[in-house]
Amino acid sequence: MIHPLLNMTLKGVIWYQGEGNTLMNTDLYSCTFPTLIEDWRKTFHEGSVGQTERYFPFGFVQLSTYRRVEVDDSFPRIRWHQTADYGYVPNKAMPNTFMAVALDLCDSSSPYGSIHPRDKQSVAYRLHLGALAMAYGKFNLTFQGPYPQQVLVDATVKVLNVTYSQNIQLHHMDSKIFEVCCSDSAPCTWNPIPIRTVSIRTVTLYDLPCPETVAGLRYAWSDWPCEYKQCPLYNMQSLPAPPFISFSHNNPVWVVS
Repeated sequence: MIHPLLNMTLKGVIWYQGEGNTLMNTDLYSCTFPTLIEDWRKTFHEGSVGQTERYFPFGFVQLSTYRRVEVDDSFPRIRWHQTADYGYVPNKAMPNTFMAVALDLCDSSSPYGSIHPRDKQSVAYRLHLGALAMAYGKFNLTFQGPYPQQVLVDATVKVLNVTYSQNIQLHHMDSKIFEVCCSDSAPCTWNPIPIRTVSIRTVTLYDLPCPETVAGLRYAWSDWPCEYKQCPLYNMQSLPAPPFISFSHNNPVWVVS
């Protein structure tokens, strides 16, 4: 499909993933997507006789959704796998990449069907921030939302503090978007845990159901985690916090006291 274009010189690529991989080969995507990026970079570099940079910038849209009814967790899993299971980009498996988070841009009333949300401007704006930073050298530009740096469990008072990489703003309180896993045994049973307070960079979750055995934490791990631009957490530039899943076992990010 792209073979006739291989001798073109590219500045970069923007990829908008379709929903088909929520139905097939979902758990292979953390391997196949980085492999596609590497293959395109190598092939376009060689096809253009070196005029296309070997590691040209590659941007993509993290999937939104088209279904309110939770059938399974294939949408949150494909979002996670789009980042090679890091939760953010760029990372070691996906260097020189950028991502537009779109999980807060669901559009149930679209006349074209909710699989085609009407707000293309917000997706384009989030992509253009990444392109400015990664393709045009504006490295001080904030182009992605806040991501957790530490999970601190205080078993004594049954709270869990999540410290983020950026200053955060809370759009509203929420009692379901964060969930904890209370056992190392698979499959994990996830329990919602409410937001209690938010400071500059830390979200405090309370009523921890298993303070002594908490094994995992996840955020926005559902098909339709929030209404349009109404997820709880954004940075000061109004970019949404991406979904994540994290486990405590052998994880230096976790601190249990």
